[in-house]
Amino acid sequence: MNKTRIAVPCIGQADLNAPVSPHFGRCDSYAIVNLEDGKIKAVESLSNTAHTECAGSVRMLDENGVSLILVTAMGMRPYLACRQLGIEVRHGITGTVAEAVQLYMMDKTLPMTENSSCEHHLNQRTE
Repeated sequence: MNKTRIAVPCIGQADLNAPVSPHFGRCDSYAIVNLEDGKIKAVESLSNTAHTECAGSVRMLDENGVSLILVTAMGMRPYLACRQLGIEVRHGITGTVAEAVQLYMMDKTLPMTENSSCEHHLNQRTE
């Protein structure tokens, strides 16, 4: 049995019909989608209360068993935190959570690399 827990950043309350947020760390909530053998078995909503620093949301998702994140884009620091924790990141996602998961299941998402992180995050200064 193949199981995957996927997180998708959302605008508003997370569910399958929620729009994907273009801002991973500053989204309102995360849809946590449980896939089993290529089928959606459950969807949970997780409020984004952990964004106090760049890796906070990543750690929260890791603590909730997430192994894959589908995003529009992501900054370098959260991406590196994902890599460190073994969480796969796929980018270029738009539309709704259901559409994002469908694209993933059809193998039409792109693996994120250090070269594909959000450009506006590349020159951030740490304070």
